[in-house]
Amino acid sequence: MLLIWLVYKNSPKQIGSYKYLMIYIAVFEISYSIIDGFLEPLVFSHNSIFLVFIRIENYFFKKEIYILLICIWAAFFGSFMAFFAVQFIYRYFVVSGSIFLKSFNDCRLLLWMCGPLICGISWGTVTYFTMHPNEQIDDVVRNDILVDFDSKLENITYIGSYLYRVTTDGCEKLNEKNLFGIIILLLIIVVSILTILASGILCFLKIEQYVRTTRNLSQTFNGLQHQLLYALITQTLIPVILMHIPVSIIFVSTVLSINIGKASVLVSVTIALFPALDPFPVILIVKHYRFAMMSAFTTPVFQFVRNRLDNPVN
Repeated sequence: MLLIWLVYKNSPKQIGSYKYLMIYIAVFEISYSIIDGFLEPLVFSHNSIFLVFIRIENYFFKKEIYILLICIWAAFFGSFMAFFAVQFIYRYFVVSGSIFLKSFNDCRLLLWMCGPLICGISWGTVTYFTMHPNEQIDDVVRNDILVDFDSKLENITYIGSYLYRVTTDGCEKLNEKNLFGIIILLLIIVVSILTILASGILCFLKIEQYVRTTRNLSQTFNGLQHQLLYALITQTLIPVILMHIPVSIIFVSTVLSINIGKASVLVSVTIALFPALDPFPVILIVKHYRFAMMSAFTTPVFQFVRNRLDNPVN
């Protein structure tokens, strides 16, 4: 909420439509935090099985409703993969003077905003249809996993993948449907990271070239572009460290049948930390927002001190 207020009230004119993207992302992060706080999902990896499960001892809905809610929670994650790619593409269009920048300044901005929605819906849909609970996963969850959490199958619901299932004759059989889902989700993560890296590097090089070779750009413009770029780099490192890398490790360990065990629960913690930490780079690095925040907090203090000095208590 703080970032939304700062962006709406204190954005310089040079920032353009970028402020709407930041507000849009902030609204998504708030929504994500609400559903994450309600579900309190736990991520767990065990050999070729990974789960996202929630406890429902005192549940209000049927299990199928909770499964849909977990998929919606996962869809938010998928949307974030696209959000950061769109941010970097936009920044590159700005500093390069691309003709495509106009697409962010008219009704076509809605198309850019629809990209993360489509990505999120795709992520949630793939999760629902390829990682829906089934009896085979139930057996493993009941006998091998829930013992560590002191819980019963009746008190949880989940989405998950059992990639190499053990048949009755003791052989392992690849689950093609689960593999397809994991590949699609990993592909979204990889495309997101590659887009961020490519756009970020090009953007940085372009800004450095402008600052060195041209005098036509004002110092204010150059300073703002550097601030936004550094904020964007820092703001992207947060989801890469807290979301991209941990979830990628879970997927890869599932494919390689590596048992991470209880350590995988840390992924739940890192994902939950993301929306709380994500706004800080923009607030602290972009001086317009930093000064506005400092003013909002310090002005009441100064006013209080001044009142006490003007009206000392006898």
